[in-house]
Amino acid sequence: MNAAEKKSRLPAWGVKLLIWCGPSLVLLLAAVLLFGLVLTKENRITFCLILLVGLIVSLLIFLFRSRRSSIAKAWAIILLVLVLLVLGFFSLVLPTVLHRSTRIYAQERFESLCSEVFPDKLSLPLELGNPKSLVCHSYAWSGGIFQSRSRTLLCRYEEADYWEEKAALERRYVFRTEPLSTGKTEPSWAEPSAVIGDDVFRVVLPSDDADESSYPYGCYYKCCFIVVTNDVEHEIGYIIFEDRDLDVAQDLPWLLNNYCGWDHIR
Repeated sequence: MNAAEKKSRLPAWGVKLLIWCGPSLVLLLAAVLLFGLVLTKENRITFCLILLVGLIVSLLIFLFRSRRSSIAKAWAIILLVLVLLVLGFFSLVLPTVLHRSTRIYAQERFESLCSEVFPDKLSLPLELGNPKSLVCHSYAWSGGIFQSRSRTLLCRYEEADYWEEKAALERRYVFRTEPLSTGKTEPSWAEPSAVIGDDVFRVVLPSDDADESSYPYGCYYKCCFIVVTNDVEHEIGYIIFEDRDLDVAQDLPWLLNNYCGWDHIR
């Protein structure tokens, strides 16, 4: 081996470091960048499981590189694969939070969920006017057989266009004015509107003579359509939310931050 080849090769400690850290880093990057896994308290155990899976992959690589007998390698592989299967089972029941955003076909992606959750309830395609940018955020929470999902379409306008489109919302939608039931044993109610920072949220009703029960599943914390306006950023947003297994709620900001991912969007 000549001097150039020796220089081009990683030292032994570099190879070991790459094997120990490489699989875990690749899996973490894939989970975050491809699937939208976010760093929340619900996802802490999921991140730990990903690191464990990466370490097991590292052990498998070291195992294949070792000089152990074929029988010893086979038993070690069987044991590590069994551990991977156990970890995979736990990953299915652990709570997981995913958040992704895209500008590609943003309106179409949002409207696909609208047509699925609110068939014949909302007029599609949405009348957006001439926004200068569109972003679709997808947010999902899952834990075992339970799951919730939401999508948010944010439209940013030039200032003059924004005020025109904001005024058109009053003609286009019927906004809830009566308090919303939280579903608790002792009757309690939540306001149908909320303010978070510069964002103003209002729950939309399907039609002029509709009430909350006309939405799928009969209550806002199981399914709702929300419009948000921001006079500072000149943005109008639309939020669709569905979680048919959610039994109680606190108020609209609680739903927006915990189940619609608004704290991740902003």
